[in-house]
Amino acid sequence: MNLAPLLRELPHRARFVPLSRNYAPKSRRMKPAEEKDASIPKNTLEQHISAHRQKGNGLPYDSKPFKMYLEAGKTYTWCLCGQGHTQPLCDGTHKFYLWDIKLRPVRFSVSESKEYYLCCCKQTKNRPFCDGSHRSPDVIEACKNKFTCTG
Repeated sequence: MNLAPLLRELPHRARFVPLSRNYAPKSRRMKPAEEKDASIPKNTLEQHISAHRQKGNGLPYDSKPFKMYLEAGKTYTWCLCGQGHTQPLCDGTHKFYLWDIKLRPVRFSVSESKEYYLCCCKQTKNRPFCDGSHRSPDVIEACKNKFTCTG
């Protein structure tokens, strides 16, 4: 199935680009010191849902986070299982009965419209936002052993 015509119909801000593609000029990229100082956003739906409290973590999809523009007040569904094809958002792959996936997606919303880093290694402690867990040796090794990871 060719997705190119569908992607052209999406508004520019609805598209997401993996960070592994050098899409931003060097002047706009975050430097390591800035990244540490950046505050990790909070899910405004945490008090209404419980999916973010699941004990397990999904399979790492990528060793780098996705930078994605999110609108305030809109509800998004982040893939936790790591099996979906529309990462970092859920496409319902966890519902396929033969795979027996116990992890469920995390619904979230943000309080401010801007670009956010969404976790793609699925090991974050602040679901669905990246907290730098992809830098741990365990996650790096898991991504090297998984063919879908680019890290």
